[in-house]
Amino acid sequence: MKVVRGHVPVLVGKEDGALEKFDVHVRAFKDPCMVTLLELAAQEFGLGHRGVLRIPCDVDHFRRMLEAIYSKS
Repeated sequence: MKVVRGHVPVLVGKEDGALEKFDVHVRAFKDPCMVTLLELAAQEFGLGHRGVLRIPCDVDHFRRMLEAIYSKS
């Protein structure tokens, strides 16, 4: 899995749905909405989760949130 420099691969999706891979720019992780999702992921999967970062969020919601974060920059 090749990722563009400055980006982090993230798997997004709810337990009952399909997962989608996003390459998220590192600056997006400073946004308060993203911080909240990271805290949710830590609660659900634990801090010792191995592998690609996984965020339990609706894919369409995550996509809209990323677009909003990127449009602020």
